Amino acid sequence: MFEAMLAENEIDLPRKDVEFVRDLIAGVDRHPQNKEKPYLFEIVANKQNGIDVDKYDYIVRDTHQVGGDKCNLAALRLIRSSRVIGNHIAYSNKDITNVFLLFQERWSLHKRVYTHHAAKAIEYMVVDALLAADPYLKISEQIDDPQRYVFLTDSILEEIERSTQPELSIARELVFRLRTRSLYKCVDILYLHPDEEKQIKLLVTSERIAHEANRIRTQELKTLESSEVATDDVIVDWTYVHFGMRDRNPIELVLFYGKHNPNKARHARPEDYSRTFPTQFAEVNLRVFTRDRSLYGLVQAGFRSIIRQTPFKPTEEASRNVSVANTPIQSTLALPNEVVTGSGGRLYEGNPFTLVPPSFAGSSGSPKLNSKRVLRPHKSHSSLSGTSPAPGPGESIGLSLTSIETSPVGQTKREREEEGEDDGASKKVRRE
Repeated sequence: MFEAMLAENEIDLPRKDVEFVRDLIAGVDRHPQNKEKPYLFEIVANKQNGIDVDKYDYIVRDTHQVGGDKCNLAALRLIRSSRVIGNHIAYSNKDITNVFLLFQERWSLHKRVYTHHAAKAIEYMVVDALLAADPYLKISEQIDDPQRYVFLTDSILEEIERSTQPELSIARELVFRLRTRSLYKCVDILYLHPDEEKQIKLLVTSERIAHEANRIRTQELKTLESSEVATDDVIVDWTYVHFGMRDRNPIELVLFYGKHNPNKARHARPEDYSRTFPTQFAEVNLRVFTRDRSLYGLVQAGFRSIIRQTPFKPTEEASRNVSVANTPIQSTLALPNEVVTGSGGRLYEGNPFTLVPPSFAGSSGSPKLNSKRVLRPHKSHSSLSGTSPAPGPGESIGLSLTSIETSPVGQTKREREEEGEDDGASKKVRRE
């Protein structure tokens, strides 16, 4: 893309400079013969410890875009305290906590936004829509052509949506489901240690879940009338969520200096920073989705049946961090989440809070989106003062489409409040 931009804008750069810019973007000095300063490759995409301007940019921007509070990222402070020592970028030891908060904010965005189950469901639906449309729109043929690739934006969904060609009917239906929030359903989730993922990744597949779900389907009367679960109805998603450097503590990869010796940098030791920092920096989210919302309970039952048959060997790191909860609050119901086998392995029983019967067919959507939508005129200053002038020639009454919370009998909350105000006013008149 970079070279295509140069050609389009007729910018003539020496080959050495082109290679340098490309290496800056990649974060790797792939042309050591050019003898560039090593710390320059830690600015745009830092492969050493993950602190770079790209991270500063998207954390602040995305926190704002999702409607979060003001980002607490001390990016400007970190930039000002940075120094080049030994051809690497180092930071003041006073900013160890700020560096940790940078990685924590990165983890938080991935946990709460980027890998949210609804975001992943939408991601799979968009991919399915593009794959269904590809034979007709030839999307995959445009990826390697920069002149055409730049037009592969979100507008492609609108192109599918307004199409009438029968070849795009499947893709069009998926886009319609996106617009109406009829998303693929996440039927279950399991949080695993990265070592546990390696143990079971080949065992938990769409094929096995579908097979097990159909076995359960034939054993219960309530599920006999349900459709059979096909392999394509099941999606197994493995999402690696971490602080930025996989399962490593990112603080241990950053160089720091002290104000009394600002020209010497070293890595921080555990005793150099807060004891409240976490000891685990990565997890694997194993999530199972169903494309057919009516198969929610069956797919979950099939997944849990496989998990109950799969013993997990205890990892060395997990064994070191086992602790006994000390709390006066006792559970009112015994809900085991795992069972220890004779060999020391564990059999997960599944999350008790998300358990549903195999016959469960999923909800029809978010309750917040099932409210009535009515047209209601805007209140002008004159209407608030008691007078409502008629619209003049060519004028129209301003109407707004508003989502109104409804009561069980169909009366809106606003109507109940207005009636309450009217009752109060009439009572006041009667008293006078």
